[in-house]
Formats: sequence, structure tokens, C-alpha cells
Amino acid sequence: MAQAQLGPGAAAELHELLAEAESFLTADELIDFRGGKIVGGDSLFFPFGPHYRASFKAVGEDLPRDVDGSVAWGKVRRIMLVDIS
Repeated sequence: MAQAQLGPGAAAELHELLAEAESFLTADELIDFRGGKIVGGDSLFFPFGPHYRASFKAVGEDLPRDVDGSVAWGKVRRIMLVDIS
């Protein structure tokens, strides 16, 4: 389905991004590796393909927080894909 919607190149990049997301222990490692952008406090996105982005949210009942109240991405172990645009 991704190939039909995004084209083969962008679908391959999305597949690679998802595989990388599974392979890292924390979200912070993926953010550093992929150059992700944190938005909206508990959300982040990664650009892929010529003009797409995959948006994720931190998952968990009690998200780890830094002293300033922001999400402690270095302690977040689960993220969920919420949108591809």
C-alpha cells in the first residue's frame, strides 16, 4: 500500500525509518541518528522521501519528564506512528 500511495522510493525510505525506529533502544537515539524534530511536547517527526514526513507520539501512561516538564526522550522506549503526510 505504501508503494501505491508514496511511490517505491519513498516507501523504501519509510520502511527503513520504521526498521530503525524498532532497532534503537530509546527515541533520543533515533532522533539523533535521523535528525528528527520534536513538536507539540510529546510528538516528533522525521522527513523522508522527496517531501513526506512521518509523525510519531511517545507512548506510555507516565511519560518520563525532564525537570522543565518536557518529555525525556532519552528515556522514552516506545513511540507510535500516528501520521504520514
